[in-house]
Amino acid sequence: MKRSLLLTLLFVALMSARALADHLFLVPNCCGDNFAYVTQINGHQLVLSGGTDPFFFSSDGYPAGSSLGGQGALFLDSAILWIGGIPSEFFFSPGTISMTSFTLPTNGSNFRVPVQISFFITGFDFDTGETINLSGGASGSISFQFSDPGLYYGSAFVQAPEPGTLGLIGTGLMGIVAVARKRFRARQPFRRQ
Repeated sequence: MKRSLLLTLLFVALMSARALADHLFLVPNCCGDNFAYVTQINGHQLVLSGGTDPFFFSSDGYPAGSSLGGQGALFLDSAILWIGGIPSEFFFSPGTISMTSFTLPTNGSNFRVPVQISFFITGFDFDTGETINLSGGASGSISFQFSDPGLYYGSAFVQAPEPGTLGLIGTGLMGIVAVARKRFRARQPFRRQ
């Protein structure tokens, strides 16, 4: 019984890790890198990093009632991509990043909003002349704290787990509860009714 429980937990952990292989990071910025995306291409992990224009998701704060989201510019650093088992260095032209539009409340309370973020960017390999189009995205949420000068300050984007991951975790938890319940019943003395 212990072996099947261990195998179930290992299966859930492996499947969860695989389902969360793509991960998007976005933090408020004033100047500098605030974007990263981790994915797998041809069996190799790829980390894209760079920044958005400061007006896309700023750390300067927003007045109550401001509308945010829409589209902005995305600037990535060069990256090594493995294509057909051969590493190639790609340089990226400015791309686009989009976020669900929303309006901050006017009542001065803290605020959390669900958002969908997506991006598209084109890379160029100077050695081979190849171009590659990369895109991705994620669903999640951003929290905003209201501060004394009457401004809202955003926190980092928090990615929501994939529905498949939640299902796998739920299945694993149900298995653990079933095993625990069976053990509990086995320890109880027999009672006549």
